[in-house]
Amino acid sequence: MSRFDGASFEGEEFDGIDFQTIGVSGKEFNGCTFTGCDFTETDLARCEFDDCVFKTCNLSNPKIGHARFLDAEFEQCKVAGINFYQCDQAVFDLSFEDCRVMNCNFSDLKMKGATFAGCDISGCFFQDTFLVEADFSASFFRDTLFSGSDLRRASFFGAHGYSIDPRSNNVQRAVFSCPDVLSLIDCFNIIIKDT
Repeated sequence: MSRFDGASFEGEEFDGIDFQTIGVSGKEFNGCTFTGCDFTETDLARCEFDDCVFKTCNLSNPKIGHARFLDAEFEQCKVAGINFYQCDQAVFDLSFEDCRVMNCNFSDLKMKGATFAGCDISGCFFQDTFLVEADFSASFFRDTLFSGSDLRRASFFGAHGYSIDPRSNNVQRAVFSCPDVLSLIDCFNIIIKDT
């Protein structure tokens, strides 16, 4: 009998498990902690992760059709190739801290107060994403698109490499720091000279 024969798991800790070969689609995890686990290309379709924490995990290209991530926290994880819009939810309460977030799509999601602190964010899409009060502080961006997103009161303090067009994103009362805030005027094709 496998540890994963049940349909739901409550408050369990999973350490160093390679989920690639374990069938967990359709399972529910409540208050569980995953440490050093590998979810590379794992079928997580119809899974529900409620109040779960992922620490130092590899979540590269998992299949997440109709999955749900409710109050999920990711710490020092590799999160790659996930199209979060395929989840069976429109509102997310996600926290990424010190993670590598690569080639993920967060388009059309409601992510008020989401945390992406101290992350390396590359090749991601935030199109028409509700990111009011989101925290991107101390993150580094590469090739990441913000378009039509609501970034009111979001924090980019200490963040680097972002490219945000204030004409197509709402940045009212968002927090930025120098000198990176100057990237907000890149879209105007103007020249700034130091005296």
